[in-house]
Amino acid sequence: MVWKDRIQDASFRGVPFKVEGEGAPVGRRVETHEYPNRDKPYTEDLGKVTFRPDITAYVVGDDCFEQRDRLIEALNKPGPGTLVHPTYGELSVCVNGEIKVSTTSSEGRMVRFDLQFVEAGELSYPTAGAATANTLVSSCSALDDCISDNFDQFGMDGMPDFVQNGVVDDAKGMLGYVSDKMAMVDSGISAAARLMQGDISVLLPPPSSGKGFVDQLQTMWRAGNRLAGNASDLYTMIKNFSGITLGSDLAPRGVWKTDSKSTRNRTQQSNYVASAVRTTAISEAAYTVTNLPTASTSSRNVTQQAVGWPSVTHPALNNAPYETASVDVPSWDELVDIRDTLNIAIDKELGRTTDDRLFLALRRVKSDLNNDIKTRLSQTQKTVERTPDDVLPALVLAASWFDNASRESDIVRRNAVAHPGFVPVSPLRVPVR
Repeated sequence: MVWKDRIQDASFRGVPFKVEGEGAPVGRRVETHEYPNRDKPYTEDLGKVTFRPDITAYVVGDDCFEQRDRLIEALNKPGPGTLVHPTYGELSVCVNGEIKVSTTSSEGRMVRFDLQFVEAGELSYPTAGAATANTLVSSCSALDDCISDNFDQFGMDGMPDFVQNGVVDDAKGMLGYVSDKMAMVDSGISAAARLMQGDISVLLPPPSSGKGFVDQLQTMWRAGNRLAGNASDLYTMIKNFSGITLGSDLAPRGVWKTDSKSTRNRTQQSNYVASAVRTTAISEAAYTVTNLPTASTSSRNVTQQAVGWPSVTHPALNNAPYETASVDVPSWDELVDIRDTLNIAIDKELGRTTDDRLFLALRRVKSDLNNDIKTRLSQTQKTVERTPDDVLPALVLAASWFDNASRESDIVRRNAVAHPGFVPVSPLRVPVR
């Protein structure tokens, strides 16, 4: 193909014109910094220069003045417009200042234009947003440190063997409670609790350190094989972590003055163990919130149909204007339930703790947790229950409820419909909009 065959018919906003010559600056924007008493400057690269095409154009013919007026009208319209450049093709540009329009007696039937354009670009502002998930991870880490420091108060040095054995028996009962509660939820955590239950006689009595016991607790919670699952699995894990902290088996026991010294010592040390189990469960539940997937879609634009023609789309037709890759994200109701359940668990623990640093760490986790879930709720559609009038395909329901047949997959996924062609007459959870 010769170069002349590649030249396109020039126009601006659909108004054609002829081209006599064109040019445009190219290169980089730089700023050279020169310093006193220094021989070498520093040249800072500030990016590509703005594309500013200049075109020497003309219109010719017996109707040259009508062509001139149409082109002037197009040049006087505000905002960016489409320029078909003879060599660069289609560009989005704005008129760059004054345009000189001239005629001469020696060039009858011709009007010349000195066109100056500048690329339109795009209007974008810097955006700032709090990384709420990262902030929550940081506060959970700080809580873990406070839990370890608080458990340093645990110690059975100098206590009689029967007191030490009583504390170990209490700790075994707590871990047995955890194992039973997690057996139907996550076999990995249940097995880890049973294993730790067998090792408790080594972890707690002296000369073992309290930090080793807390580390083993955190390892136990993270032994779950569903923590890398979908949103439903993570939701179940968070609910169960929170529920464990509210159980009576892990509630602190009262220490009374009328009790014997050995009874008071056993109760105090058992309370430290119960507090460690509860707070590590809360920390792990809050940390699991940061692993919840967020809504993300990727779209692929395709050619638009002619104006005035109806657009019929369906995933099976392979003609959708965009393709959406959906992920299993928690629903609005699940996020609200997680927030309320964890707030109840944290509030109850705040009323139980007697350590100031642990109290402040729990309060910080609660604040960051609510901020993170608030951010997730702003990105999640609120849902309601709707019941079909008859057994209908999900495609029909999506078209009638949302005026968008492509949303049938959302109805099927949210409600685990067995067959998308036969949606039963039962309450369905669907977005409000």
